[in-house]
Amino acid sequence: MSFPRPAVPASARRITFVVPPVTAEDRYGPMASAGNSLPPHAFLYLGAVAREAGWEVSIVDGPALALGLKECADAVLATDPSVVGFTATTMSIAKAARVAGFLKEARPDLLVMAGGPHLTALPAETLERLPVFDLACAGEGEAALVATLGHLDRGEDPRDVAGLVVRLDDGSVRANPPSTEEVDLTTLPSLAWDLLDDFPNRYHAAATYLNKTPFSDLIVSRGCRYRCTFCDNQTFGRSIRALPVPRILENIDRLVKDYGIKSLFFTDDSLMTLRSDFEQVCEGLIERGYDLEWSINARTSEIDEEILALMKRAGCWQISYGVESGSWEILKRIKKAATPNMQARALELTAAAGIKSNAYIIIGFPGETHETLRETEEFLKHVPIDTLRLTYFTPFPNTDITDDLITDGGEIVADWTRLNFYNIAYIPHGLTRKDLERAYRRIMLRFYTRPRVLLSFLPHLIVPRKASALFRGTFGLGRLLVQGTGTGTGDGPAVGECRTS
Repeated sequence: MSFPRPAVPASARRITFVVPPVTAEDRYGPMASAGNSLPPHAFLYLGAVAREAGWEVSIVDGPALALGLKECADAVLATDPSVVGFTATTMSIAKAARVAGFLKEARPDLLVMAGGPHLTALPAETLERLPVFDLACAGEGEAALVATLGHLDRGEDPRDVAGLVVRLDDGSVRANPPSTEEVDLTTLPSLAWDLLDDFPNRYHAAATYLNKTPFSDLIVSRGCRYRCTFCDNQTFGRSIRALPVPRILENIDRLVKDYGIKSLFFTDDSLMTLRSDFEQVCEGLIERGYDLEWSINARTSEIDEEILALMKRAGCWQISYGVESGSWEILKRIKKAATPNMQARALELTAAAGIKSNAYIIIGFPGETHETLRETEEFLKHVPIDTLRLTYFTPFPNTDITDDLITDGGEIVADWTRLNFYNIAYIPHGLTRKDLERAYRRIMLRFYTRPRVLLSFLPHLIVPRKASALFRGTFGLGRLLVQGTGTGTGDGPAVGECRTS
């Protein structure tokens, strides 16, 4: 990359956003057949603001299009961009760099930017290790992107934009001061669903999230005020913000009317924390009377009989709870701010309201022992959970739990490319890989062989798409239980990143 450059003429103002072509096997390991494929929401927002700034926008979603690395680069080059922007998690950053390498070979002067949770966690280190990226954005990207495009429009050097990590002329890396303001979601244009190729047909839910079809997820808020030590909230911060209620409902209207969506998953971290706004969304859905069923992520502390009754009337069919563990000792260590009894009570209220519950459980945290694993198994025996997403603790970069990894005396056993929740990446002190694999098998087998759980899946078998998703999920679970997990080798360990990254 060289500066100064001439101003980008209006006819050449083209930016292409790229989702690196990670495979289902990369993301889910043996559970690949059970995984989901979700729209890249970061680019639905960034694409909208770039278009509003006068740029022609394309999105190349490598996983959705089933592209290989070179095919992904060719698809990007076919759009003839002036700027390319990647989003990357820790697991996908290496493949993003390989695609970017192909782009630079073909067009050495192409400006290549990167953002996403991995770049936010390790911006300078990533640019130092992966020189194919010219600029990186740490944190929210809209303001930095608009400022960067404005500099290019005027022929100015964008490397002084707040929030960017930049490569200088001598090859060194500099981190600019971060932006002092969070993005005001009320100022953002409507989500650019039209930029996605063949939406919603190229996207699908995991088996345990699927009810009606067509399906999409939706993210309308940012931030999380909670302090779970294993999550990364560096990108969006601790203040919770949402689109205005009319805008949220407008997005749902578009999904239903323009794209025929019948099943929706709110994948926000903390939408229900904004109780008044969330109640107004529910009331708006009741008024509309759509043939739409929806599910949502929630914390057990946000649940009571009143909100559950409203959600049920509005079409909610499932709530996914971050239970994480049935051990009070582990919950305290990860600062979950909920006891096992509180978790159980929320699950009981959900069942009483006629809403299904999906529980996220993680095993292998620092401090995990044979006893805490038994406590989790006992907890799961006595709570009304309909589906279970069991994963291994994954030490993503730069989270609060990093210090525990050192003091606990455990072992990081995977590199960046294998941090996907389904590979064992960390082994706590006092346990072995075999201990974790056996606990995983026990928990999953005991849960999914319960008569009540098995019977709950029978209605799905008469609907072809649901039956197909269920069989894929069963096949993936079978592979994981038989094969176990692999070991990681590669370019070095890394530590945090939240479940929804």
